[in-house]
Amino acid sequence: MHHAKEAHSYKKIPSHAFVLPKDGPLAELLQTAFPEAYYVEEKGEWRLDYDAAQFPDQGKRIIAFEEAHDIEVQHRY
Repeated sequence: MHHAKEAHSYKKIPSHAFVLPKDGPLAELLQTAFPEAYYVEEKGEWRLDYDAAQFPDQGKRIIAFEEAHDIEVQHRY
């Protein structure tokens, strides 16, 4: 996953999507790593909104989570 070197500003806040079950071990790991994540029922995925205040730490945490659990995180706008 590519991450920019400076925080972006957006008209609509983008989010990262984790296509994981709503419940279970991976969902628990996600909630532990990202307490701010929330589940979107109609999409069937977990979301983590972009937060410029956490830049670039948030991106690094996402990459580490992807690699540790062999999953791919999608960008949603």
